[in-house]
Parts: sequence; C-alpha cells; structure tokens
Amino acid sequence: MSEAVHVRDLENAHREIEQLRKEVRQAIATAATTREEAQQKICEFAREFRISLTTVIGFSDILSANDKSHSPEWSQIAIAGHELVELIEKLERSVCLPPASNGQAKTTDPSPTSARTVLHIEDNETNFRLTERILEDRANIELLWAATGSQGLELAINHVPALILLDLNLPDIHGSDVLVQLRNTPSTQKIPVIVLSSDASPTRIERMLKAGARDYLIKPFDIKRLLFLVDEALYSRSQIAA
Repeated sequence: MSEAVHVRDLENAHREIEQLRKEVRQAIATAATTREEAQQKICEFAREFRISLTTVIGFSDILSANDKSHSPEWSQIAIAGHELVELIEKLERSVCLPPASNGQAKTTDPSPTSARTVLHIEDNETNFRLTERILEDRANIELLWAATGSQGLELAINHVPALILLDLNLPDIHGSDVLVQLRNTPSTQKIPVIVLSSDASPTRIERMLKAGARDYLIKPFDIKRLLFLVDEALYSRSQIAA
C-alpha cells in the first residue's frame, strides 16, 4: 500500500474521530438539557401540588373546627395531607435544591433585610393557621398574628411590616376602621393592605378599595391568587426600599 493511501486513510480516520467527538458533545448537551427540563417540570409539579394540598389541609382544619361530629374523619384527612406534604418536601430536597458548594451547607442570610414581615390581623386562629401554611413555601417571610384590631394597629406601628392581611369582622374594631387608622398614621400609611373577608358585598369592596386597600379577596379565597398578590406586594415594597 502506497504512502498516499496511508495518508488518506489517516485523514479519513481523523475526520471520523472528530465527527464522533462532535456527536458525543451534542448527545451530552442534549442529555443535560433534557435533564434540566425534566427537573424543572418536577419542581413545578411539586410546587403546584403543594399549593393545592395546602388548600385541602387548611380547609379541612376549618371544617374540623366547625363540624365536631365528624372530627375523626377530618383528622384522617389532615394526617394523610401532612404525609403527602412530607413526601413533596423530600422530592423538593432531592431534586429542586441546588447542591451546596465545597461540601458546606447553604446558609440563609441572617441580616434583617432578608426577612419580609407580613402581619395578619385575623380573630380566627384556624384562618390564621391556613395563611401560615400557605405562606410557609415563601422564603424569608416572618408572619405576625394579631387577633384584634387594636393589637394589629400596635404591631403595625412597632414592626412596620411589608404587608398587612386584614380581616374585617374583628371583635373590637371593624377592619374598615383599622384601615382608616393605618392610612392616617405616617409610619403605616404606605403599607399595602390586602383585605381577606367573607363579606362579598360590592359596596363593601368598593369602600375598602377607595379607603386605601390594595386588594380585596373574598373568603374562601383562591390560594394562587393570594400568593400572587402577596408576591406582587412584597416585590413592590422591596423595590421602594432599594
């Protein structure tokens, strides 16, 4: 076999090797993209499932408090719900959380600016616990609870929260009067207020919005809508603070 034939065969082999390398790199890139897409879909599913599950658990607690004759059945629903929450949390820890670098666990910024304070003025503890479960999926939120209007005003002045969730039918002061006092106090007049109430009267809704409420949700409210409004309000406050 001539020298020219050897050279040609070597050149052909080199081209084939380069083509194989290119194909391998493309296959690796495709696999990485597919893996990332699959991971993203799993995390999105876990998040959506958690929101729906939180709704089921929260309202089962409310019904359990109001329907003592079926407490064992409601308790079984709550137990099953919490077991599902644990499974979702395990899934999120294994798939959705980024690995810690250098073998060290990721820590949360302990500075005060990392916490976003939300004050819920609500006389019904079960309703507050529902809100607590809904917001536990949001990072760095410090949730405060006031069971009366006067207590809510005191906490609002002392802590100046980033957001206030306000019930209307409070035992001492009506929520509309609480909103008026919040708007008339310099330190709290800019705090966004979302009303959460079972009062579906269009007149009441219009009055509260005109009085300075940012939004008005009717109980039982849509969980996704509340999360959207909370995220939107907190983001707006963070932009003002920046």
